[in-house]
Amino acid sequence: MSSTLVASLNPNGEEVKSANPTLHSSNSSNGKPCSINATATTTTTTKPFKIFVGYDPREDLAFEVCRHSILTRTSIPVEVLPIKQSELRQNGLYWRERGKLESTEFSFSRFLTPYLANYEGWAMFVDCDFLYLVDIKELCQLIDDKFAVMCVQHDYTPKETTKMDGAVQTVYPRKNWSSMVLYNCGHPKNRVLTPEVVNSESGAFLHRFQWLDDHEIGAVPFVWNFLVGHNKVVENDPTTFPKAIHYTLGGPWFEAWKNCEFGDLWIKEMEEYNKAMEKKVD
Repeated sequence: MSSTLVASLNPNGEEVKSANPTLHSSNSSNGKPCSINATATTTTTTKPFKIFVGYDPREDLAFEVCRHSILTRTSIPVEVLPIKQSELRQNGLYWRERGKLESTEFSFSRFLTPYLANYEGWAMFVDCDFLYLVDIKELCQLIDDKFAVMCVQHDYTPKETTKMDGAVQTVYPRKNWSSMVLYNCGHPKNRVLTPEVVNSESGAFLHRFQWLDDHEIGAVPFVWNFLVGHNKVVENDPTTFPKAIHYTLGGPWFEAWKNCEFGDLWIKEMEEYNKAMEKKVD
């Protein structure tokens, strides 16, 4: 498809990346938000794929770079929306007291994703400390409607006792599964995730997906949540090359992690983001 990609603003002021003038969309009923059929005889407009990104004021730059890495590579319409705890509280959607082990402001608010997407279609949640290296369309093409959620099912036990800017490192089953999740928002089981439940249920219930049966959790290749310091690239094996890098212990926006593995890729993306912002000002 050779359409020119443009970025626009939705009514909430967030950038929407879309094809101009239209996308050729498949008429199949598989429900995938990213089903693109370049040979379709009919032309329709596809709703943007909603991507909710965890936001923490301490990591504002990480959020901006993550968003930039998605928008500059996508070939499908996407809407990138920050989940800001302050706004959720103002709107009466989040009132949970912050626990001592919550390393970010979106530790629990992330589970509002299906609610924020009006329990419709598929949407994604991702931590802000991600860097996307490829078109998000590739990830969307993995979506399977038989699952309620899909994620990278890491077997991960961190050795470090702290992460980021000194935050306590916690260890629990299915750690990092919830850091990047594709939600089948219209799935009946996900209607459990109301603001009342998200504000009251335990970390175990939410982060371990205990509102679901195991067979309702689909697997995504680890390269879509490539944990720096844990996952490894195998030379000459392209199936191990990261598509989305997760700086789970801390990224170059923190002084202590400025020289971390793959930090140079993040710095390059940040520089490109800064140049884009300078052009907007000019």
